[in-house]
Amino acid sequence: MPRKNKFVAQKEKEDLQKRTIIISTIVVLVAVFSLVAYGVLDKYVLKPKTPIVQLDSRNVNVVEFEQRVRYQRFQIINQTYQLIEFVQSLGGTPDIFAYFEQQIILATTQLSQPLLIGEEVIQTISDDLIILAEAEKMGIEVDEAQIDQEIRSVFGYFPEGTPTPIPINEPLPTSTMTSLQMTLVPPTDSPEEDQEENQSTLPTNTPQIEEAPEGEPDPTATPLLIPTEYTLDLYEVNYQNYMDVLTNEEIKEQTFRDMVGMYLVRKELMNILSADITQTQEQIWVRHILVEDELTALEVTDKLADGQDFVVLAAEYSSDETNKDNGGDLGWFALGMMVQPFEEAAFALEVGEISDPVQTDFGWHILQALGKEQMPIDEAALENLRNQAFSEWMIEKRLEYEVEINEDWISFVPSEPVLPQEVIDYIQFQTSQQPAPAVGP
Repeated sequence: MPRKNKFVAQKEKEDLQKRTIIISTIVVLVAVFSLVAYGVLDKYVLKPKTPIVQLDSRNVNVVEFEQRVRYQRFQIINQTYQLIEFVQSLGGTPDIFAYFEQQIILATTQLSQPLLIGEEVIQTISDDLIILAEAEKMGIEVDEAQIDQEIRSVFGYFPEGTPTPIPINEPLPTSTMTSLQMTLVPPTDSPEEDQEENQSTLPTNTPQIEEAPEGEPDPTATPLLIPTEYTLDLYEVNYQNYMDVLTNEEIKEQTFRDMVGMYLVRKELMNILSADITQTQEQIWVRHILVEDELTALEVTDKLADGQDFVVLAAEYSSDETNKDNGGDLGWFALGMMVQPFEEAAFALEVGEISDPVQTDFGWHILQALGKEQMPIDEAALENLRNQAFSEWMIEKRLEYEVEINEDWISFVPSEPVLPQEVIDYIQFQTSQQPAPAVGP
């Protein structure tokens, strides 16, 4: 067999080396491209769809979680701005700032701790998923039209006219004192009589209009200011301006709409849960005499038993300076408004009955019931009861449902948006102007 020329053999060797280099280069390039492609895929496709909070078939993914955190930070920043603007509207002095300093510092502290805000958002999302699951069982649905209507009301735009507030509870007839109460409480002049007397003695401030001298023009009346009509176009401008602000903070319009929709679901659910809350409560009208020791209390009790006047004894003995000169009158109150021993004794009394001495941390009380009725709960108290009912329901449902939380949520918590540096500088400057605490005995 003929031997190859050494030059031919050398060429074949070089060709083999070239092919090896080319193949190796291709393999490396494919590997690099695969890594880059996977990185892009992971960042923009896989990770955004990773569930952070999940309940059955419902979940909130990375993107939605980040959006919720951003919106929460945005709201805290807005609250900080509002507080600072309010301080400045009142004069902006260090003393005024000091009054609101705790609230402002709390807001800035929250913003400096992203994980704290993230944890709050995780809890809120968990509750939202539970609420959505329960809302579906109850047939609660919120559509886009309802969300649009709520957003319009948030911006103060009511195309069909400003809605008339619907009272939460129906007022009960004003109570009239019974014959027994009339004997316990001396009658006072009626407000109408006092008003008529005051009107007859007080000078009026009605300006007298003088006619213009003949030949001179009549004074021109000041024109009334007519408010600008809030049109659909103006509403849409205001809405778009707000969306532009959100976009600037990398918050999507859909995030805002989802938050409004969730608010409506919660509101409807709360209405259902609080439907059975009674709108009246028993209240009692009481007067008392407060003394320091039991011996004095027994002395007062004996004098009352002998028929001496409660009003006179209150003025003589009571140490409660707020009402001793008013017969010890405490007015009407419901359960939970007084210390327990006091209110237990009060609600055990019949109208006109005088209690035995009752001891509290304030001293010894002698009570007399002047009235006891079912009265309407005021709006603030009723709202507290509604919130309490919802909170208790929420605690039960958290135990019933198993919400799954991705342990890696910490790595997805954004730290933006942030307070502008000029706002931080303003807060630091105002804080530095506060007087130093007094030192010494």
